[in-house]
Parts: sequence; structure tokens; C-alpha cells
Amino acid sequence: KGDVWVVDTNNHRVQKFDGKLGGYLMKFGSRGNGEGQFNAPWGIAVDRVRGYVYVVDSANFRVQKFDMAGEFIMAWGSFGNGDGQFYFPRGVAVDQEDGTVYVVDMGNHRIQKFDTSTNVLPQLLTKWGGSPAAGHASSSLAQEAGQLRSPWGITVDGAGDVYVTDTGNHRIEKFDREGNFITQWGGFGNGDGQFNFPYGVAVDAKGSVFVIDSGNTRVQQFMPAEEGSERLQDEAEDLAELEKAQRTQKV
Repeated sequence: KGDVWVVDTNNHRVQKFDGKLGGYLMKFGSRGNGEGQFNAPWGIAVDRVRGYVYVVDSANFRVQKFDMAGEFIMAWGSFGNGDGQFYFPRGVAVDQEDGTVYVVDMGNHRIQKFDTSTNVLPQLLTKWGGSPAAGHASSSLAQEAGQLRSPWGITVDGAGDVYVTDTGNHRIEKFDREGNFITQWGGFGNGDGQFNFPYGVAVDAKGSVFVIDSGNTRVQQFMPAEEGSERLQDEAEDLAELEKAQRTQKV
């Protein structure tokens, strides 16, 4: 119906609004660590097909699942870096085709994908990213294509491809459903196509990608991948060559 769900982080709750008029509809949650309670909730995703809402309960190191009325169904996760554990998770997204859930495990620099088809403890299907220094925002963490440093936001397009804001590396990375790297774009800066700590990412029905470029206080829109991936790849290569040249000059 186009309703808007908002994670009200500092009030430890979720609010729902009418997407056309902006009118308040409902809320659920309060501060705590019990079922249906939150401690600094961060990300939210709605499974429109099956009628579920997933909320990243960041400081409780878990994800909670609700029905569309805000009634608690289940929760999973705990503090740590093992399978199914989290260290300050941030974003969450749902693949509308099969209902699988992707969670951005920010502090562990990785993405975890879960099968939530039953209302029992979700099964970890795959994960990617991670680092020997998981849990630390060190500048020495991996920066190669397909690797992650303090990722934040995530979304899934109609084809099932996954877009992640690789926040610590100031770029967007695109993966397939299994976590295989497809492409990337961005780099630190304030020019067109560059980012300064990007946080949120979304994709519309036509495939356009929208990125919240936090440090530059703006939103950038990019054309669908099938039309723009070659150009974006060219821009990424140009930026890489420029950075290489600058490093050479400094030496």
C-alpha cells in the first residue's frame, strides 16, 4: 500500500505512516531486551509478499521478526562473531522473491543471509566479507573489490542482486544472491559519483539506485545497472588510476 515504516532509534520503537499523506498509523516497541523491545533499533525491512517486518535491534545484537500489526514473532542473534551472531548490526533487507533476509553485521564487516521461511531459528545460508580484525574499525582493513569495511546499508533489487554501502571504503558494492561480487563504484570525495561515508541505499522498481551520501549531506541517484554499469565501472577504474598516480607523485 506504500506505507512508510520508520525506525525511531533513540525512542527505541518503530512507527508506521501513510505513504501518501504522511499520517501516523501505528507504533510498536519500547526500550529493553525482552520480546518486542529494542535497544537502539537501526535497520528495518518489510516482506510485502509474506507480511513480515524485520527490525535490526542493534545494541541487543539481534534481529526481530514481527507481523504487519507489530506483533512479535521471533528473534535471533547474540553478541559475537560466530555464525548467526552480530556485532552492532545495522542494515537489513528482504529478497521479495524467496523471503530470505540479509543482515549487515557492521562490526564484523560482513553480510549474513538467512532462511526465515519458518518461525523457528533461521538457518544461515551464506555469509561474505569479514576480517581477521572483525570488531575493530582499523584503517588497515581490506579494501579490495568484494571486501567490506564497516558496511551499513543494504537493499535487494527485483533480480535478486544485493547492493551494500561499504561505508568505510566510501563506495557501493553489488553482489549476487550468493555473495559473489559483481561490481562497485564510488571512492572518497565530493564529486559526482563519489561518497563521504555513505549510509543508506535503496533501489526502485525501474532499477535506479539511490544512495544517502551522509558526509556530503546529499542523496545521489544512479541509473539502472544494465544501462550504467559499464560507465560506473569506467568511473571506478578512472578513480583508481587517479589515486595510483597521486600516490606515485607523493613517492
